[in-house]
Amino acid sequence: MSSLLDNLTGETSCLLVSIPTNSVEPALAAQTGGADGLKVHINVTHHATGIQFGALKEEAENIKKVIESVNIPVGLVPGESLSLSLDTLQKAAELGITFVDSYCQFWPASIHKVDGVDLWAAFDSTYSFDEMCTIAAFPWVDAVEASIIPVSQYGAYLSWRELGLYLELKRSINKPLIIPSQCRIRPDDIPALKKLGLNNFLMGAIALGREPEQIEQMTREFRQALEA
Repeated sequence: MSSLLDNLTGETSCLLVSIPTNSVEPALAAQTGGADGLKVHINVTHHATGIQFGALKEEAENIKKVIESVNIPVGLVPGESLSLSLDTLQKAAELGITFVDSYCQFWPASIHKVDGVDLWAAFDSTYSFDEMCTIAAFPWVDAVEASIIPVSQYGAYLSWRELGLYLELKRSINKPLIIPSQCRIRPDDIPALKKLGLNNFLMGAIALGREPEQIEQMTREFRQALEA
């Protein structure tokens, strides 16, 4: 089990940051603010920012610089295509990637093990509850990202309804559950989330902003709220 997976499985809160570009400045800002891990991207146009990321061979140098600049785990979003190959993931692992997080519809069935890399299952708003529970039970799934908010609702403030959806999923799966900031989660939302036992968070541009100074400040505010 990786150190990050240990953290996600434990009783303490885990704070991950999806950096808006594959570059050192936001990575260092997130680490300085108190992040426990980072995510970088390839082969995708990011929904929240509109930023387009190239293939691994185009992004590899920048990703390697990010990994070498921080001392926290770095994971990869590998894109939105079933053309994802084991070779690509093995090359990512050689760069130092420690987990890979993809929507399940873009995980080829042929990929169910990558040496030294944790595999995360991400669900979007089109998945039924039964589908999510079934896939989460796959033996090779190490963690689950609940990206279940429709794109049309990105940036809306968190409500009791979303709390209920997250809690229902957490109660029904036996894997670490990560809550991403598709809603505009704020530090003052954290006490309610923690009270429900929702401890693992992935913060991106919607919650943190895009500039390194914003990322550092907001990451620190979330860290302080998690530790209060």
